[in-house]
Amino acid sequence: MNSLVAPQKRRNVAQQYALPLQCTNSHPLQGSLKESSGNNEKQGEHTLRRKTPNGVLAAAYDSTLVDQIDRPHADKHIILPVTNATKALKNGVENGQGIQQTIPMRSSHYSSEVALQSGGRQQQISNWGPDTYQGYSAPGFGWSNTQLPQIQIDSMLNQLPYQPQLQYQQNGQQYFPVLQPSLQTPLGPTISNDQGPYGPYWPNGTYIPYKPAAIRDPRYNHDLTDYSWQNYSDTSFLQQSANLRSHRSSFDPTLSQIPGPSPSYLVSHQQALDIAPHQFSPNYTLQQATQQLNNSGHSTPSGHTTPLASSLTEFGAQSENAQLRERVSNWAHAIYIDLLTYIHKTRKHASRNGTSHTHPPRPNIFPKPPRQPGSNFSNLSLSRRASDSATYNQSKITPINSNLSSTSNYSHRPFYPSGLSSAQSSASPNTSTNPFYRQPTQLDERIRTLRRSSGTSISPLMNSMNQEISPTNQALAAIDAITTICVDCNWKWIDGVLVGGCLAYALGDYQKALNWYSKILNDDPNHVEAISNLAATLLALNRRQEAEEHWLRAVKLRPSYFEAVEHLIGLLCSSQRGKEAVAVIEFVERSLLYINPNDSLRNLDGHSENSDSTGRSPSSSETSDKAFFDFDGENDGIPKDIRNYPGADQPGFSSSGYAIPGSENGRMLALVHAKGNMLYALGNNAAAAKAFENGVLIAVGRRVQGIGGLIKRILQAFSIDDIELPGTATSRSPHDPILLPPSSALQTARLCFKNNGELPGLRDVPDDGMARKAAISTTSNSLLSLAKIFQDGMSTNSPKANSYQTSYGVREILALYYLSLSLQPSPSTANNVGILLASVQQTMSPKQIAIAGDNHQTMIPGVVPGSGIALALAYYNYGLNLDSRHAHLFTNLGSLLKDIGQLSAAIKMYEQAVACDGNFDIALANLANAVKDQGRIADAIGYYKRAVHASPDFAEAVCGLANALNSVCGWQGRGGIVADGGKRDRWHVGEDGLLLDATLRGASSGGWIKRVVDLVERQLADGEDWGRGMIDKSYVDYIFKQLSLFNSSSQDAIHMRENGARTMTKWMGQKWEGHRLVRLVERAIRRLGWHWYQDKYVNPKLRSISMYSRPHLPTALTVPTAPTVLPFHTFTSPMSAKQIRLISQRNGLRISCSALKALWLPPTVYPPPPPPNPYLKVGYVSSDFNNHPLAHLMQSVFGLHNSSRVSAYCYATTASDNSVHRQQIETEAPVFYDASAWSVEKLVGQIVKDGIHILVNLNGYTRGARNEVFAARPSPIQMSFMGFAGTLGAEWCDYLLADDTAVPPDTLRPWRRNIDLEDQLVDENSGGNNEDWVYGENIIFCRDTFFCCDHRQSAPDSQEPKITWEEEQVRRWNMRKEIFPNLPDDVIILANFNQLYKIEPTTFRTWLRILDRIPKAVLWLLRFPDLGETNLKQIARAWASDEVASRILFTDVAPKHQHISRARICDLFLDTPECNAHTTAADVLWSGTPLLTLPRYKYKMCSRMAASILKGALPKGEDGDRAREELVAGSEEEYEERAVRLGRNCVYRNGRATGRLSELRRLIFEGRWTSPLFDTRRWVRDLEDSYEIAWSRWVRGEGGDIWLEQERPSKKK
Repeated sequence: MNSLVAPQKRRNVAQQYALPLQCTNSHPLQGSLKESSGNNEKQGEHTLRRKTPNGVLAAAYDSTLVDQIDRPHADKHIILPVTNATKALKNGVENGQGIQQTIPMRSSHYSSEVALQSGGRQQQISNWGPDTYQGYSAPGFGWSNTQLPQIQIDSMLNQLPYQPQLQYQQNGQQYFPVLQPSLQTPLGPTISNDQGPYGPYWPNGTYIPYKPAAIRDPRYNHDLTDYSWQNYSDTSFLQQSANLRSHRSSFDPTLSQIPGPSPSYLVSHQQALDIAPHQFSPNYTLQQATQQLNNSGHSTPSGHTTPLASSLTEFGAQSENAQLRERVSNWAHAIYIDLLTYIHKTRKHASRNGTSHTHPPRPNIFPKPPRQPGSNFSNLSLSRRASDSATYNQSKITPINSNLSSTSNYSHRPFYPSGLSSAQSSASPNTSTNPFYRQPTQLDERIRTLRRSSGTSISPLMNSMNQEISPTNQALAAIDAITTICVDCNWKWIDGVLVGGCLAYALGDYQKALNWYSKILNDDPNHVEAISNLAATLLALNRRQEAEEHWLRAVKLRPSYFEAVEHLIGLLCSSQRGKEAVAVIEFVERSLLYINPNDSLRNLDGHSENSDSTGRSPSSSETSDKAFFDFDGENDGIPKDIRNYPGADQPGFSSSGYAIPGSENGRMLALVHAKGNMLYALGNNAAAAKAFENGVLIAVGRRVQGIGGLIKRILQAFSIDDIELPGTATSRSPHDPILLPPSSALQTARLCFKNNGELPGLRDVPDDGMARKAAISTTSNSLLSLAKIFQDGMSTNSPKANSYQTSYGVREILALYYLSLSLQPSPSTANNVGILLASVQQTMSPKQIAIAGDNHQTMIPGVVPGSGIALALAYYNYGLNLDSRHAHLFTNLGSLLKDIGQLSAAIKMYEQAVACDGNFDIALANLANAVKDQGRIADAIGYYKRAVHASPDFAEAVCGLANALNSVCGWQGRGGIVADGGKRDRWHVGEDGLLLDATLRGASSGGWIKRVVDLVERQLADGEDWGRGMIDKSYVDYIFKQLSLFNSSSQDAIHMRENGARTMTKWMGQKWEGHRLVRLVERAIRRLGWHWYQDKYVNPKLRSISMYSRPHLPTALTVPTAPTVLPFHTFTSPMSAKQIRLISQRNGLRISCSALKALWLPPTVYPPPPPPNPYLKVGYVSSDFNNHPLAHLMQSVFGLHNSSRVSAYCYATTASDNSVHRQQIETEAPVFYDASAWSVEKLVGQIVKDGIHILVNLNGYTRGARNEVFAARPSPIQMSFMGFAGTLGAEWCDYLLADDTAVPPDTLRPWRRNIDLEDQLVDENSGGNNEDWVYGENIIFCRDTFFCCDHRQSAPDSQEPKITWEEEQVRRWNMRKEIFPNLPDDVIILANFNQLYKIEPTTFRTWLRILDRIPKAVLWLLRFPDLGETNLKQIARAWASDEVASRILFTDVAPKHQHISRARICDLFLDTPECNAHTTAADVLWSGTPLLTLPRYKYKMCSRMAASILKGALPKGEDGDRAREELVAGSEEEYEERAVRLGRNCVYRNGRATGRLSELRRLIFEGRWTSPLFDTRRWVRDLEDSYEIAWSRWVRGEGGDIWLEQERPSKKK
């Protein structure tokens, strides 16, 4: 018979399959694969909050393209779980060696030594005894190993099954000082891996049987006592476990030391904890112990019948021989149980005594025995030998004896192999169980007994004998007895042969087992049970190929025989053949698919016809089924009469959509869930989502009409409770998410389903054991996995977002999470809910807040009760009470606390995360960012280095470390970039700290600065493919159809549509497709607003409001990632013009997509404001209307506007600091809003309501920016200036305010019109061959300098009487003596007051050369920060000399007024060419001190700002022009020479400086009262001119740059 998977193909195909997931474990376990292999696995690059030297950029940004890594990028919050896979040992499978596998956990206290000893040939031991067995596993078992108990995984395996009695309000723990305690019982530690769906895991491609939390959670075994905690390292959990109410037991952590897995035939609750996660019995799982396979396809007849051996007279049911067989069968079963129990015990003993390496390996898997004919185990009782109680209690193993008794009954009955009780199977529904877990047995103090339904027992002689001989000898005796009977009946006793084969297998006599199973197959080649057991035996003999073929045959013979299916999947996955495993599961689904005669349209893939999980990726097996399978039959999909299905008379038959009884639904659910896991691991999120959806629908019932129907039911259940209190009224959108505290979310299932939350599809799954709890657990995790995929689909940083898209938003995803949480409380679910809620702008209704009471209130100032942030804090706290060592929860909680201004509390949370996992790269990087904000740079560098060490390719850590080192001039190993002939980054620093000249022949880029630049280059290149495939013909028609209606003639409309379609067709499938698409939509929105203004105010036309409908992005278009290096970081990075431009463009694009996908956007574009009457309304949005440099420079601007021309509307996005600067702005601005607590929606709405004509962005890409406000396009014209010295690269910024010094015209994008869609079609803003331009915005070129400085109104001496030059010299000399009393009178003071991050090696080398050439000069720097002083001193000694180093003086940073005043004692301010002084330059020039600068880059505004400021500070005329020529250098050499010449020429006589420096000082000092730089009123007049020109051009539909000068100035530096 042909196999399901062709072996010949399989050998070739196996090597094609990559591992499902890459492992990104934070630290390897001892003996783990990662440690032993020596391979450094690629670590994912995560998205975190990025720190600038001056603060945090508001948005979080990613670092890698989505298709480069296998796990979701971690935003500042980390979406869980999901597990990753490690790689198999090289040649482990091919060589027949046991594969050592681990699931690396983020938990330091679980890092116990775990190793699977493998190797050597399988030895045949026919007479096996306890002295020869020491816990080895047989070689070649691809999925057997000795992993730590899976309790560490934060997955379905640890989460609580549904417990209606679990109350949220319990004695809990407070995890940070600003939150009320979350009152939930803390449970055992569970630490999530980074990726993988929820449920059965396949690390290394190895199948892990599903073991639900219930069997490892102590609360489901009430009689376990006397646990040993001696080896447990975390005593805090001991204290927490005491809080478990109504439960006396907890798991035994010492069991985690067991190197060998426990027998899978029968294990107790605690034994289940000891089973290695990767191990499962290839032909027998404990969960089948309770299952009566009504319709699973046993060849052996069910019910009370037994196989006929010969004639009814000799072997009939009433014959003496039949009764003897039954007694022997019962006895042999009990011995088999005892034997496996003993094997497990000896393995554990061997492991703890360290003797497991002295004997040949033994198998970890055991075959399944047959059902016991005529036996009823429904009333079986448990007992135990008193002498063995202590030993067995410690090991958590139930010894089983063949003594028969009927004296006791217990509420928890023992569990036996599937089909043990034929009487039970005929009397009650099958005890359906999940094929991926084992059920617990109940412990007691008596001997375990078996009891026949007839009440007869085996002879007392056999009973007494069993108490005296070992399990090994008992098993040998049982084999002898079975052999005798089989010989007498000519080996026709099928059940006897099966159980005898199991005994022989357990004794290690595989050849005998093989022979016995072969005897059955000689008579009945299609006996599925024998085929499957034979496969297990072949595997034990390391004959994997044959084992696989037999399991394939069994599956094809009987797809309902789940044992063979499960083990076949495991075997395939152990060879990393996930696609074939998925194909097997899909074959089983097709084969068992129940097609209702009244509904022949059901999908043949087993998914709901109402499936809502749609994506762009086909099922992974759609193209592979034909290649591997020959199962396609002529009758597939043809409805059958229900009477033709086996088991059709059983309750709940076909309720799952498959031809199985309802009692089997849990098992099918687990199989479908496993398929989803594998598809996710294979990267097919769309197919995985369908699988998880199908699993959910099995549980909740097919009548809910797909996931969409389930979500609707959940939302409806809570809409009743969302009624407002009397006297209250709120406006709530139907798109708003349902906001629930954890206590309410736990009630979701009860409100959605009848019978206290009973899932309809699982009502027939028996609830007297673990089966229903397991099915509920699987359902919860299918919901969790599905919601996670949906969350990835809408996520801005998901690596798999391009392979799956969903129309669901936060509202729908939260609903799924709520249901998952109510079915099974889980820290991972709480984590993911917290992430979603943290981004929600809405608040709970007053009624909900009143009901919730004070349980979810916080003491954090500014956190609104019932807000998304408040609820996110509650869920994080709730999750931490479920798992007090959950590193991800601590990290995400820390990030949220940091976002709301609780930096100290955030640091504590990050420290807790690092304490849980010392190698958790994300937590380490976040902690580094946080302590850096506190000024603890040295600590930050240490944490960054730890993060890089843990994850060398973690971009956030690499860039964070580079920025931190640069901020303190820690240049050792910096290296440099060889580009532009060495001009861009001339002097490099090697690992030895010495200088290297980049202009020398053979010089090359290197060091950590190269790592940063290379990383950015790779990210930018990868980002070019973002959005590819999003444009199709229908979308082209959609975009241009609406806008073409505004054309004056039909011919123009046709031309526009044809031209647009032709251009967009060229974009399809090409690089930059997504970028161009988004810009086109933004331009369309802007253009529609203009048409609306024309129709309403210029050429009135009455049009339907639908004409102005807002264009939408394609639903499938995800928000793009942004490079790790932020626009602000480019100020000090030696990058090219193209790199700088693309970094800003990618950040702008990210913000645009996020804003345009907001659900609160209205259906139309925002209506335009009325024409100015009489003045323009100009809105200023800033987070810096406080004691901040921007407020220092602009505080008078808003009140100086001519009220007949401009009225200023200020929107402050940060709360007041009560500084004089804030008070002045609030007082003088005509309209001032404190919008610090406003949502983006509210702020945008207010701007539209105010009728703002021009909206000004005073932040750009700096701390506190609200750029999403601008991306929503609430105003016709939007511009940016003063906040950010560079391009924003965004369509939502129309103009930059600059001058031709700061922005040379030849750095502008060639196309300058920027008006309508036609501009976007011909513009090469994205892509193109011209790499030298930077600025895509139109520029308003100011007359003098674009820089505004209010010092004439606000400087410390501005209100004092004006003093003469002579008086200034006296004041200056006195202050010099006051600050530097010991400084000789003839010393020249050179200075720089910038933050030290602006200094780079080339500049510092130049300064050292200047000091060396001016012996009487000193260099005055600031401890900004402190650590930089030590580093620069050391560098000066290494690069120059001790004498030169001694002339570098450091002082502390002074308050603002002192800083400006003391700047006057400097003789010459040496600017930093890489990134100039900005506000500091204005301060210095106000004091009269000359400033020497070098505009190193033409394309970087930040390196040209000082030249622009200096131009505005110098008087107009010949003297001013000469001074500008002297103080603005053109090269590094010129910079050095001018500094040396000016310094040497300066001589002090009697406290008076002479020479050219003195002349320049007087020129600047006396000109400050008339210079353009300090003339704020002049600057405001120019600004008003630019506003009016820009508005008039917009009304006329004109574009281009604006020059305030009458004539275009000549080209300047």
